[in-house]
Amino acid sequence: MGEQFDDEAAKKRVQEAVWQWTQRLLVLAVVFGFGFFAAWVTYGYGPQGAPALRTETERLNTELVDRRNKQVDIEGKLTVAEGRLTQCNTELSKARATVAQLQQQVQGQAR
Repeated sequence: MGEQFDDEAAKKRVQEAVWQWTQRLLVLAVVFGFGFFAAWVTYGYGPQGAPALRTETERLNTELVDRRNKQVDIEGKLTVAEGRLTQCNTELSKARATVAQLQQQVQGQAR
């Protein structure tokens, strides 16, 4: 009779432990499920929701395209300016060489 009582008590403890863990897992699943549902509702609604994000994304994409176009324009202007600077430096060195030749000729004639 003692063994049977111990077996029943052990069986009852195991059943209670299983039921307890089942309840914990069920509560955890419900909490996570509610969290996902709340996130889904929040994502689709409100000032931070999907419709607002779509318009913000379109605005940011437009701004990005404008900035890229400006960058291309500025890079083009920089290329033109660098070309003109190179041309001016070349003409300046030619003018300096011409001035040096003229100074030498003037000095040669003065002697």
